[in-house]
Amino acid sequence: MKIERERIKNWKIEILTYLLISIGIFLRLFSIDRQSLWTDELYSVYASSIQNWSEFWVYLADDPHPPLFQILLRLWIRLIPGMSEITIKLFPAIISIFNLILIGIFTRAWDSKKRFLFLCLFSLSPGAIYYAQEVRSYSLLLCLSSLILIFFEKLISEPKKIMHLCILSVLSVTISYVHLFGFIFIGSLYFVCFVYYFYHKDPISKVIFFLGFISFCFYLPFLFQLFITSRIQTASWIDPPGIVLLLTYGSLFLYTSKKYFFLTALLPVLFFIYSLVGSIQTKRNHKQKFYLTFGELSLFVAILIVVSTTLFSYIKPIATNRNWIVTLPLVYLFASENLRNQIQNKKILLGLILFLSLSFIDFKKNFYIQFKEDWRGTTSYLIEHCAGPVVFSDATPEYISLYLNWQGNQRLTPTILGNNVDLQQKETCVVKRFMGGNGKSFENSDLWKKQKETALYGFSIEEFIKY
Repeated sequence: MKIERERIKNWKIEILTYLLISIGIFLRLFSIDRQSLWTDELYSVYASSIQNWSEFWVYLADDPHPPLFQILLRLWIRLIPGMSEITIKLFPAIISIFNLILIGIFTRAWDSKKRFLFLCLFSLSPGAIYYAQEVRSYSLLLCLSSLILIFFEKLISEPKKIMHLCILSVLSVTISYVHLFGFIFIGSLYFVCFVYYFYHKDPISKVIFFLGFISFCFYLPFLFQLFITSRIQTASWIDPPGIVLLLTYGSLFLYTSKKYFFLTALLPVLFFIYSLVGSIQTKRNHKQKFYLTFGELSLFVAILIVVSTTLFSYIKPIATNRNWIVTLPLVYLFASENLRNQIQNKKILLGLILFLSLSFIDFKKNFYIQFKEDWRGTTSYLIEHCAGPVVFSDATPEYISLYLNWQGNQRLTPTILGNNVDLQQKETCVVKRFMGGNGKSFENSDLWKKQKETALYGFSIEEFIKY
């Protein structure tokens, strides 16, 4: 009878797990088109839209990130006929959906409660949902980091399985060429685990060393290029670390709002500290002070990534909340391990539901709101109000061209402001970007009269008529 009850309980948890995956998939697709692509996304899209491979590599020459995501996006654009904004946005969303499905598949051997909690946190993670709808490398980065963590745990449990070692080697090299923080992730993971298992004279330390060595060797070519060129200088816009960075980092896990600040920020932190202290206390009681679970090791890896990159950022700013997205699976694994024995406690379960619910009440797409620019709306305004054919922009007119093509407009020709153009038209428009414009003014202003200026989100559009 007891076995039957346990079987029914596990069956219920399994049903809830698949329900959570379904909810996670829905949230990653819900209102995917509600916001225009922003500048960083348009950079990725434009680069991947370049037909010629030589021009593609030239365009990416100053990009501080490895090129794998751009290459995959380029293949996606060519694979899907009739490229549009929505098909572009589906690319990271599909990666994120596959991430959920793959986690569900590869964690079947886990304890059912641990698996349920891990997928619960992952499915409803504001950070995972947010970056599933951003056309940058972060959904792929999160997907690979979570898979590496799962297979690394498998390798530790079954060190003689060559398949796990091969898969980890491929995943480690792959994530390194997706993002700089992919390399930082595997470097930190392998370093912490190597030191720990070497200290305990566990033979698995040799395997971990091999994984780290292989990953480093394959990453050396890009690392060499990164330091001999000015690529890393392009990240100089990032602010030094501060309280805002920590709050936005917390919003990857639970959206931190002013209205529910205590419940969505302070209380979860206190609960997290309570779990950590409880874990340490348990080890002391059982005299296991020097032995850590894989979840606890994962937490140390997350702390190492955050602390080390924060300190480095005082020299050269590289730490942002989105770069720290690689720590999500690390923290979620620790939380899942520590909560699985308490999931039957109604207070704990209700607390978790409360945290997640309040997080979603105020969840908005504004992690970097000052950078969210309405390129789509700006282009639509140009189509409706500007006769053209030449319109000017003080920043990246090629991004306006993308939206013009998506909207089927061949009438307007965006041109960078400051170029000498012999205008034969009687009217023109000038788009000025609030952040990052080239500082140029309309050179022929003595022949033209400003008729109107319209402010849009992130832009202003000046309309001129010829005297």
